[in-house]
Amino acid sequence: MCATSTALVAVLTFLSCSALGVFVVLRRHCPAPGPAAVGIGTVRGGSGPITVDVESVSGQRFVGRLRHRRNDPLLCELKPGVVLLVTFDPVMHREVSLADDMTAVQSAFDAMLLRKGLVTSHQLELIRHGTKSCSVVTAVAPTGGAREDYREIELDLMVRRPHGGQFPAHETVLIPASALTDVQPGSVVDTYYRVGDESVVAVSIPPN
Repeated sequence: MCATSTALVAVLTFLSCSALGVFVVLRRHCPAPGPAAVGIGTVRGGSGPITVDVESVSGQRFVGRLRHRRNDPLLCELKPGVVLLVTFDPVMHREVSLADDMTAVQSAFDAMLLRKGLVTSHQLELIRHGTKSCSVVTAVAPTGGAREDYREIELDLMVRRPHGGQFPAHETVLIPASALTDVQPGSVVDTYYRVGDESVVAVSIPPN
């Protein structure tokens, strides 16, 4: 049975816990001023105002302060290291808000994944619009390739068809380094493909 991720407060998980990492969106309480841009923020440690290291879709990096209400119960969930999707005003980007425009966030998130080279356009198309199933890993072979905190591996898979039966597949994928020990022969991973075309699949592996 396919594994699913748990939510953080009222969290939406992107890419169905994809191999590209789990990014969460919490309900925004304070609207960002001006036309909002989207970025990925990592909560910093320390006391006082909550600060996040932000990387925008265009690659801009800055430290932002999270806008929130005093005594907001969500604050206890924002531990150091938590990764959030945030919005900010491109002109006044030192203050950021939790993102809630799902269409804009998904589009920006996809663009960032493609820009970083963590997924191909074809893999992303399958994950977004293909048929979701599960597969059992039958063989794993590291290629030695790496990009940021991801490692490239080759997988041999036995994919389950949703309506019965199975078929073999081979896929080269980048996965978080923290998930390498969880992708071994016998592991079950989320898999996407087009019905009628079993020649190409895309797998989805969350970080550990």
